[in-house]
Amino acid sequence: MSTSNSTVTPTTTSSEIFGFIPQYIFYTVLAAVVIMIVGYVVGRLVEILIKKIAYTTGLDAFFRKTSIGRALLRSGYTAGDFLGLFVKWVIYIAAIFYALLELSYVSPNLAFLYDTSRSVLSYLPYLVSGVIILVIGLIMVDWISDYFKRSYPTNDQYSQTLLNFVGDAFRFILYYMVITIALSVMKVNVTILYIFAQGLAWAVAIGLGIAIGLVLAVPLREPLRRLLESEWGGQRRSEEKGGGGG
Repeated sequence: MSTSNSTVTPTTTSSEIFGFIPQYIFYTVLAAVVIMIVGYVVGRLVEILIKKIAYTTGLDAFFRKTSIGRALLRSGYTAGDFLGLFVKWVIYIAAIFYALLELSYVSPNLAFLYDTSRSVLSYLPYLVSGVIILVIGLIMVDWISDYFKRSYPTNDQYSQTLLNFVGDAFRFILYYMVITIALSVMKVNVTILYIFAQGLAWAVAIGLGIAIGLVLAVPLREPLRRLLESEWGGQRRSEEKGGGGG
């Protein structure tokens, strides 16, 4: 009976990188770093692209004609600068929280990163939609208000002042509507704004009624004066004839 001694060499599967970093941690961290680098590069490229599009399409020039555009210009930003900066930071924030979401798989102790990242990423589309509605809405309100004022030119200073008041009142109402809609899209509780709007609606309605009445009174002022003078003069002549006949 012959026995053969066979040596068994155990096969060990290396689960560590550099001898001390577990593979799953290394690749998870690497994926998170790659996500952040890609997010940074994409954000910068998109910002440059938006600036060029805003300049070549004349969006910067159109932006200067609005109140919000002039306010941004005084702060040192053009339309392209503002939109590019906004989109860039949206991409940055998305990349950061996608990276944190990836890191949350490393350990069960990082479950709070998963919940936080999912909450931010799920809310981000609502935030972007609300800001887009706010910016576009305010620009359109400025354009409509200015168009209203330019459509009814008048040489009378009194009429022009009242016309400006009516235009600014409409601007304020539309501002309020746009802001309320944008905040609703952002999932912000706007109940207090609705309550405030009820009282504001009555005040604006009364003010507009008075302003419109004053505006209409200007062209009717001269015919009304002549009518009153003719009526008053006719009554006085009738009284004088009646007195002379007696």
